[in-house]
Amino acid sequence: MQRLKKNDIWVVPAGIGLLISYGWIFKRFIPNKHGMLGHDYAYFLPILLDDYIWYLSNGLWSIPWFTPSFCGGSLNYTNLQSVFYSLPGFITFFTDPLTAVQATLIIFAGLGACGFYLLLTAFFTSRPVAFFGAALFLFNGYYTHRVLIGHLGHHSFMLIPLVAFMLLRPLQADRKKRYRQITSSSVAGGLLLAYMVHSGFLPLMLPAIISLVLIGLIHGLFYGNVREFWLRLGGAGLVSTLLSTSKLATAYYLTQSFSRSAYKLPGAKSFLESLILPVRSLFISPSIDSTRLETLTNLQWHLGRHEWEYSVTFVPLLIILYGGWKLLHREKIKSVVLETSRIQWLQVCAVVVLLFLPIAVNTYSPAWNAVLKKIPVIKSSSSLIRWFIIYIPAVILAAALVLEKTVIRRKHKAAVLIISLFAVVAINAFTDRTYYSMQNYDPKEIIRAYYNIKAGLFEPKIEAIGVYVDKKGQRLNPFFYNNLLVYKASSLFCYEAQFGYRLEDLPVKTLHAGSVLEENAGVFNIKNPACYIWPEANNCEPGDHFNTDKKADVLSFISYRPFDFQIPLFQKIANWINLLALVVVALFFLKLSVRYYRDSFGKHRQNL
Repeated sequence: MQRLKKNDIWVVPAGIGLLISYGWIFKRFIPNKHGMLGHDYAYFLPILLDDYIWYLSNGLWSIPWFTPSFCGGSLNYTNLQSVFYSLPGFITFFTDPLTAVQATLIIFAGLGACGFYLLLTAFFTSRPVAFFGAALFLFNGYYTHRVLIGHLGHHSFMLIPLVAFMLLRPLQADRKKRYRQITSSSVAGGLLLAYMVHSGFLPLMLPAIISLVLIGLIHGLFYGNVREFWLRLGGAGLVSTLLSTSKLATAYYLTQSFSRSAYKLPGAKSFLESLILPVRSLFISPSIDSTRLETLTNLQWHLGRHEWEYSVTFVPLLIILYGGWKLLHREKIKSVVLETSRIQWLQVCAVVVLLFLPIAVNTYSPAWNAVLKKIPVIKSSSSLIRWFIIYIPAVILAAALVLEKTVIRRKHKAAVLIISLFAVVAINAFTDRTYYSMQNYDPKEIIRAYYNIKAGLFEPKIEAIGVYVDKKGQRLNPFFYNNLLVYKASSLFCYEAQFGYRLEDLPVKTLHAGSVLEENAGVFNIKNPACYIWPEANNCEPGDHFNTDKKADVLSFISYRPFDFQIPLFQKIANWINLLALVVVALFFLKLSVRYYRDSFGKHRQNL
């Protein structure tokens, strides 16, 4: 990768301007004009407040395995969607959850754009084309609208191009420096992948990895060196696994008790209809209509508009179609086909197979569905529409390469880029987003509680199991169940997808509205959450309550303090491996930094 030249300095202010325009278009939905947020912030905003309470009580390095705030005792770090060790979680330690969400939206949008820009430099595109690709990825519909609706764990999606760059960045010719770069790239890529796991993106890591492989194969078709890509990918995979062993172990144990495999997997009625779904979402419109919903069969849960947001606009489609038309009219196309090596043909086949995977898993037939329901991770899903994320980097990469490789006069290429950029920004600015402006989760209770806790005006503690009732005492079912923690209550009818969208897998047992210290049949009125994930080690069953002889543990738990529970040997080993890997990676980057500054200082002295 070359350094920016003087005549390329425009990239920095142009990038800042682009990010400002992005913020102007989308930040007004967090909150929207009514002061409200997307409905799934009813899940994540209370979690961010809960994480802040734990941080105040125990610091950063004490793992919040469980929380008393929801479901009468529930999961925290052991939850697949935990965000304690993530940027929004970290920002919440210093400012309120809403500000943390707003900052995360902009920061990760910028990281995604920078990452795609760097990725395209690894494909040796010109600066303008790389900037165009970065702009397309910045405005991809998936990331933005997931954050708008409240799927906070999906912010890690924007790291995929940066990981791909680490796996593909050009290496120096010197053998020693080359292997040093391979090592540093693998470690950096592994660190980013580990962040994705720890920040709530674990359920989508499989399509994310497929996306990385797809990018690597495309790079190999143009420039070879596939071996070095696989070497770095393997190294990054190893590093990320070591840095995530604790989280992966908890995920394994959790899915033994709560597999979520009973949900149906919807799909299109035919392969062709399945193919149309991503085409419409990527290039046309994410709006829901009867024809799109009628395309799916075996549908158990409604898929709202945010589930179809993958737009890259029609601009890259036009560019790709133009490139295909130019290719068909090239006289040398036959010679290109004949000159393609066997290895390259294998790569082409692999690319085609990977591109068809999202279509295949979203096509329904009884026999095929039965196969999918036996595959780990996939069987726990309620929909595989989200696998369409694989297409976003691939489509943008294809459009950028077509622009770079297609023979267009320089002045015409500049005009195409400028018009395309303005079209992408304009389309995003004028798209009807009434769906998001009408979202109705009110964040005021959580924000007010945050600042009251910070000022010492409110002592966080769970004293009761609570439900919402009307003036007549009749139970209500608002979607913001989890807000009850601001009233020192843990919601009986909570919002936790791991227990099922309708809490169908939550073993309620004797849990009821009332004091958590109420005793009945030898147990308190609060769950022992360790039983959810490590029942055998703790001699209990999922959903069991704290026994009355464990009052000290209950008092610690409801005060957001660690309590005594047993961890199986496998989890203990995973925890120590994770900690050791973290220390080794930290020392590695410290050594790398010392070497960098030492070399820079040496060059500076030589220049003097």
